Amino acid sequence: MAKFKLLPVSAMVLSALYVGSAFAENKDAATLDVINVTDNQGLKVQTNVVTTQKKDESVQTDLRGLLKNEPAISIGGGNGTSQYLYIRGMGQNSIDVKIDNAYSDSQIHYHQGRHMLDPALVKIVSVQKGAGSASAGIGQTNGAVIAKTLDALDLLKNSDKNVGAKLGAGFSTNHAHNFNATLFGKGDIFDVLVSGNLVKESDYKGGKGYVNGFGSHRVPFSALDKVSYLAKLGATIGDHRIVLSHMNEQHEGTRLVREEFDTVPDSTLGQRGRVSLKRQAPADRKMQVTNTNLEWTGKNLGFIQEVTANVYQLVHSRQSADDSGNGYAGQKEVTNQVTGKKETVFLNARGQQTKTRVVTTGANLNFDSAIHENVLLKYGINYRHQEIKPHAKFNPLVVNQEKTDTGLYVEAITSPFEKMVFTTGLRYDHFNFKAMDGKKRSDGAFNPSVGIVYEPIQYLSFSASHNYATRSPRMQDAIIAHGGGRGITSIRNETKAEQARNTEIGFNYNDGTFSFDGSYFWQDIKDALGTTKGRDNHGPQDQDIINAGKIKNRGYELNAGYHNNGFTARIGVAHSKPRFYSQTIWETKNGKREEKALLSGNPEYASAIGRTWTASLSYRFAQPNVEVGVHHRIVEKVKASDNYFITGGTLKTGATSGKDGYNVTDITLNWKPFNNDSMNVNVAVDNIANKLYKPHSQRGELPGRGREYRVGVNYTF
Repeated sequence: MAKFKLLPVSAMVLSALYVGSAFAENKDAATLDVINVTDNQGLKVQTNVVTTQKKDESVQTDLRGLLKNEPAISIGGGNGTSQYLYIRGMGQNSIDVKIDNAYSDSQIHYHQGRHMLDPALVKIVSVQKGAGSASAGIGQTNGAVIAKTLDALDLLKNSDKNVGAKLGAGFSTNHAHNFNATLFGKGDIFDVLVSGNLVKESDYKGGKGYVNGFGSHRVPFSALDKVSYLAKLGATIGDHRIVLSHMNEQHEGTRLVREEFDTVPDSTLGQRGRVSLKRQAPADRKMQVTNTNLEWTGKNLGFIQEVTANVYQLVHSRQSADDSGNGYAGQKEVTNQVTGKKETVFLNARGQQTKTRVVTTGANLNFDSAIHENVLLKYGINYRHQEIKPHAKFNPLVVNQEKTDTGLYVEAITSPFEKMVFTTGLRYDHFNFKAMDGKKRSDGAFNPSVGIVYEPIQYLSFSASHNYATRSPRMQDAIIAHGGGRGITSIRNETKAEQARNTEIGFNYNDGTFSFDGSYFWQDIKDALGTTKGRDNHGPQDQDIINAGKIKNRGYELNAGYHNNGFTARIGVAHSKPRFYSQTIWETKNGKREEKALLSGNPEYASAIGRTWTASLSYRFAQPNVEVGVHHRIVEKVKASDNYFITGGTLKTGATSGKDGYNVTDITLNWKPFNNDSMNVNVAVDNIANKLYKPHSQRGELPGRGREYRVGVNYTF
């Protein structure tokens, strides 16, 4: 069987081209000329990759901390699902977090973040930006965060032992602590891993001068208990490997209805009335994600060089001990026949407790075939079915929303010339959609992709790509899919998936001492999805899902680095400006006619984020094995004229105020007592100047964390 072998092209080109090489833990892996493309996430330019080693050398316990040095990624304030995730300014409704190739595009509630990821359970995290190529999977219009969970064979690699353990603990002066433990072992055929992590965080302090509406320096209702675990059983027989895993992540605490906002006393009226304590209705609430995944990898199967397949069930759930004050959960105003006054009636027939779920079942089958020495063919199928299960149904017309996405793809990677690598691909995506009223709609679209990497001289490469990708209509938020007081969301007969077209050019230079890379992108999305109620798409009226306009995004990224012996310096900058161009309708409101945009301006779609700079300086001493680093993040201010992203309707004149810029400095220390990676002692001072700032990646008032001293240790044996 012929193996796919590139003509002599530098390791830099390989790392820029393939996720497979980006996932390699071995620093020398990219020098191999035989490419095993195992992750099937599509062609991409080089981007942020967080390895197990990098995780172990830090005190971070959430996704925001893990990716804080990436200028193109922004994650909001607060804790847990208070945080919104953005890539290049585009929000969580058009990006995914993929864990072991399981992912969903549905959300519980637009007032909270859609993604949860515990770094303690994963071995590596990679970020892709913009529309993906043909093999990137379902719905990748604006990028994805891709993670692979821990594996016993990886942890025992290069070890003479068959069993091992990994223990970790951490402490923060911002009233938080964490513990984790992992046990793993292998036999001749089977291997097993069990891992658990506990993070307990009290209400955190804001920066200098922060005082909440109740007179405290702490952010109210930000405390969370985070519990997660992973169980994995693997079997390796020759060139075949089968892995069954079950992962659970849970966040529990007293949470607000609108998590991305803070709250104030009920006496505060006017503009802040909707975030009063009464309307924010704090209650004990639990967010949970479970993923059961069965994966098979086979190699050397004749014409098929490698095959990967997985079947998964992913369940997102929200449980509330008391949703009686939560208008989204099902309330309406009625007139008391005795007093004549209006009263709010809670509609949940089962009482005040609620449980809402999004159940996703999916499968992926991916093949790699070397049809010639210089041609690798990637092809396969992706399938995903999602169902919204609201806590109750208050209208007999309401059914469970369902959506099925199916994709077929083929992608060829060729190296016809000594200094060039080409990729060409074609993807077909089809969706079947069932709305809240049972209305059905289906449609499909072809998505081509093409890319090139050219290396004119050693260490320097140039790249260009042009990719199409579609994202099918979004189902209504699970928490308001009950039809009680929030209307019924249907879909128009002609509604199509929105289609992104991303063109990107870039360069990369890396000679081992100096590194420079950059890219500029143009992204256009046609048939952008909205509703007939536009920004009021969570109101009490019935509405239809429609194609309501177009979206444009332009931006750039530049990075430079220097590494010599123990000294490392890096600097990076990223900037983008999403713009939504919406169709409009005229409505009469409070006796006035006004023009309304049909694309939503809610922050899960996009946000105005200032130009972002990240920089770091570090030095690792030989004896003792200690690295000391300084890390800085600058986010420039957003002018009032730029603090909007919708053109159309009442928003076309922009916002009335901008966003203040800010800068934050952290100090880190990593000590390896045994002079290897088996044990890490980490110390950090985050926000050393105790700056009071509000991240741009949210619309609420939640500040970032104030000064925080953190200590952590992990030991693998």
